[in-house]
Amino acid sequence: MNMLRFCGSLAVLVAVIAAVANTYCEKRSTQYERSTHGWDKCDENGLACCYYFNGSVILYSHNYHNGTYNPNTHCEYIIDIDWDCNLVMCVEIDMSLAQGSGVMIKTMDTSITYKGTKTPFNANLNDNSASVMFTSEDGGGEDNKWSMGMVCVPKTDYRSVCEICEDIVDQQLAGPEGDEVFKFIED
Repeated sequence: MNMLRFCGSLAVLVAVIAAVANTYCEKRSTQYERSTHGWDKCDENGLACCYYFNGSVILYSHNYHNGTYNPNTHCEYIIDIDWDCNLVMCVEIDMSLAQGSGVMIKTMDTSITYKGTKTPFNANLNDNSASVMFTSEDGGGEDNKWSMGMVCVPKTDYRSVCEICEDIVDQQLAGPEGDEVFKFIED
């Protein structure tokens, strides 16, 4: 009887945790627009954004070309690729974040956070999906921008992280087209 009560309590606890674990970037019926890369939602100021990508992509901060992003921004970029790929993360080396801003990368097993002047690093995330969350408190100042490539590498291919990131560095540093916040990686 106690075991049955324990299992029932455990089931309720798991349901509550699952409900609370929903992030901002939950796909909702009519609030998201279909696009060529999946779906997205963003208000007119770029303050609350959600993007979904199903291929190798380079992510950029808003207003990348002029080096200023809006204060109090919250954006989530979800990358979900084929199950037989691992994501390799390639971060712009001179990533510049205003004080109070940060980028967090999460997979099922990994959590990496960059804030302020913390030196970024490239990494194999060993997963086929990731969530990249960007938040800012202050978008002021100059040269506050960042970019991050997320590359699908088949699990059967062995290529070093350095080699993969070197392959996309020119595309990454060229920046996005106009005011876009992403660019698909060209083969």
